[in-house]
Amino acid sequence: MAQKELKLRLRVLLAERDWEQKDLVERTNLTNRAVSEMVNGKQKSYPKASLNELINAFGITDMNDLFKIVEVEDNEETDN
Repeated sequence: MAQKELKLRLRVLLAERDWEQKDLVERTNLTNRAVSEMVNGKQKSYPKASLNELINAFGITDMNDLFKIVEVEDNEETDN
């Protein structure tokens, strides 16, 4: 049975704006490492302050623009 997992849509948001990770770092108070971990799905949790930085940098008004729910198979790792 497939599990559901929350995914941050940062790669898509960056591509839509033709931004690189460094551009997001410059527009927020986030570190290079934090942005990299979020973009690559390595971050286990998202602090409210980090989410606020992202919604302000991208001008997000609907959390569905920031996150999506995906199905993952039981044998896949849910870290990524």
